[in-house]
Amino acid sequence: PMAKKAKKSPAKSRRQPSRKKKSSSQRRRWFSWPFIAKVSLVCLVLGAAGLAYLDALVRERFDSHAWQLPARVYARPVELYEGRVLSRDDMLKLLDLMRYRRDSRANTPGSFAVQGNSLLIHTRGFNDSDGGEQSERIRLSLSGGQIRNLEAGGDRLARLEPLQIGSIHPQHAEDRVLVPLDDVPPLLVDMLIATEDRSFYDHHGISLRGLSRAMLANIKAGGLVQGGSTLTQQLVKNFWLSSDRTLSRKLMEMPMALLLELHYSKEQILEAYLNEVYRGQDGARAIHGMGLGAQFLFGRPLKELEPHQLATLVALLKGPSWYDPRRRPERAMERRNTVLKVARDEGALSSAEYDKFSARPLEVVPRGASALYAFPAFIDLVRRQLARDYPPEVLSDEGLHIHSTLDVLAQLAAEGSLKDHLDHRDPKQSKKLNGAVVVVAPAQGDVLALVSNRDSRQAGFNRALDAARPMGSLVEDGPIQVKLPNGSVWSPQNFDKKAKGAMPMVDVLALSRNQATARLGLDVGLDKVADTMKTLGVTRNIPLY
Repeated sequence: PMAKKAKKSPAKSRRQPSRKKKSSSQRRRWFSWPFIAKVSLVCLVLGAAGLAYLDALVRERFDSHAWQLPARVYARPVELYEGRVLSRDDMLKLLDLMRYRRDSRANTPGSFAVQGNSLLIHTRGFNDSDGGEQSERIRLSLSGGQIRNLEAGGDRLARLEPLQIGSIHPQHAEDRVLVPLDDVPPLLVDMLIATEDRSFYDHHGISLRGLSRAMLANIKAGGLVQGGSTLTQQLVKNFWLSSDRTLSRKLMEMPMALLLELHYSKEQILEAYLNEVYRGQDGARAIHGMGLGAQFLFGRPLKELEPHQLATLVALLKGPSWYDPRRRPERAMERRNTVLKVARDEGALSSAEYDKFSARPLEVVPRGASALYAFPAFIDLVRRQLARDYPPEVLSDEGLHIHSTLDVLAQLAAEGSLKDHLDHRDPKQSKKLNGAVVVVAPAQGDVLALVSNRDSRQAGFNRALDAARPMGSLVEDGPIQVKLPNGSVWSPQNFDKKAKGAMPMVDVLALSRNQATARLGLDVGLDKVADTMKTLGVTRNIPLY
């Protein structure tokens, strides 16, 4: 065995140089300049094809993009005129529901001042099928439960804007109010750029300084904790990509941002960003865009917000859930004041303005306090009628404006009347009693108000539409005796000499049940029965017995 091993060893050593030489030759062929040129050419072609695909994707999505918008349901404009029945409390409830703010001089649209029984209101302008109204200052005096005097630019009639009372959302449950860039407060844009992307007007979609800063932060943290994204990159992420913090998404995001900047102006990109950005969640409804964000958080149009409120909208960009001002007010306040400080440092706010607005509370409206949730029973009626007459895709995608017949003041009056009636019916049992109200304009058939619960803001069973009840009240059909002034006793009988017990009033009258009718008349009051007969045209004397 030793000899055989010795013989094989030289042979092996002779073959080794040959293999080594072949391997070296292969490496020279693999790394030759012609080969590198071919690989580079292939990569260049593939890269160009990829960029062409991304370019087509970016342009197609941006050029043809149409946000799916919900149908919005509005009440009729509120008409104010001398002699209209209206209490001071209901007028103040209305202004609160419409998110008019108190201002001692009512200097800006959407504000009002209270001076005893007189109200100075600076209305919001609006457009509708009747031409709409210009914003103006009106003064009205209330006393005795009605409008005694109205001054409205020489006119005796004033109209407040239609109140949005509901919406029908797209199937993906995204909701937004589109706001053109020209209607966005300049201070909001200044705060946004100062906080999120100071070099927005200088870069071409990617900020090398921002990327370097993010890279250092990620190295220190040992993971991906900061993105260094520009506003353009954020728009790309929202439009085309996921929000996952991955390297692959980042590699796709950067060339797409460059392509977006290549084809579109800064103003177009900024407007799209302001209308697309995620603002938070309202149940199943996703709130997008600064326009709807203003209404969702503050109950007012974007153009009416004050600097500290605009700063709150910008603050939420860092994390709508983490800085939710309703659930985490301390975090939201701290972040908001950071935005105000940056705005001051960048010259968008003066030091005095910073001191003033950083001391203000958040002033967000409570969740569910919006007019969108104020009249659930009426909106239920609207939804049923719309579902009967329109296909779902029309209602959920095309941004229809649906003007309903709801009279907000009649609705508030009906709600108050039902609650007062139930509370005074039987104070001990009032919490157990419930009811419904429907107010209809007889001439047109318009439903002016609809209440289905003593707690009118509570959604659920709609008594006004779904309660199965007999027509009219129940009347007892049974023996009755009435002692007359002369001492005799009157005891009417039914024609069949029988008593049927509790019966619907419509059956009592249709079947001429004498005992039940007599009992009903006595319960109502003979004077009221006689007055009703006279109203119906009876001219002869009606003795009250």
